[in-house]
Amino acid sequence: MKKAIVLAAFGSRHENSVASLAHITQRVRRAHPDTPVCLAYTSRTIRGHMAEAGEAVESVPDALSRLLGEGVTHVVVQSLHLIPGAEFHGLLELANDLVLKNGGFSRVEVGFPLVAGEAGVDRVVDAILAETLAETMGGRDEHDAVLFMGHGTKHDGNVYYDCLHQAFQARDSAVHMGAMEAEPGIDAIIERFTESGVKRAYLLPFLFGAGWHAARDMVGEGEASWKSRLEEAGIECVAVLKGAGEYDSLVDIWLTHLDDAMRRLSRC
Repeated sequence: MKKAIVLAAFGSRHENSVASLAHITQRVRRAHPDTPVCLAYTSRTIRGHMAEAGEAVESVPDALSRLLGEGVTHVVVQSLHLIPGAEFHGLLELANDLVLKNGGFSRVEVGFPLVAGEAGVDRVVDAILAETLAETMGGRDEHDAVLFMGHGTKHDGNVYYDCLHQAFQARDSAVHMGAMEAEPGIDAIIERFTESGVKRAYLLPFLFGAGWHAARDMVGEGEASWKSRLEEAGIECVAVLKGAGEYDSLVDIWLTHLDDAMRRLSRC
């Protein structure tokens, strides 16, 4: 048995997101020192931008094809996505195809994304409240709120954003989850904040890294950014630009998913 690990991230060229990827890659290599680890991007758009800039990065199929050619027989593809959306389900289909293919891998396991199942929602929310908020909101008062901006998706996995919101609310009614490209969106959030008398909002990205979406869509100077929309509604904003991949408590969850996949890999 010759094993390898592929870390499958959506991808980004932004320095903050690159820092998140470097952090989790280092943690994985430290946890599995005897297993080769490589990074691959699932976003074709990001890979295209990087190629134009002269920066080479592999897609997941390319990384797996290279590993197969190097004699790897058993591989874990660890999703670095936050929810099980289209990108994650694409990894499941790819893994199935590569195991069934003649001359393919003996075994391919896919590690869960950060949030996986109902228990996963609770685990992620508890980790965020314990570490993320402890670092950023020591002086919060009754008119403050915490707002996480997720990406959002047309995939059915978008339901996880509402599940996360409900789990936050069950623990702390001042903590909210929204989605940039789906519901609950910024319009509903502004209405909710106005009705509840929120005067100040802490904005945090629920993204792997605090990259372009955080810098532009969450706290950018454009009139459509969440910061601009909230300030227009009379709500002061405080930005905390730190991605999920930079928090050790959240990286620990990804590493647990990876450990589970590695154990499955070794079973007959």
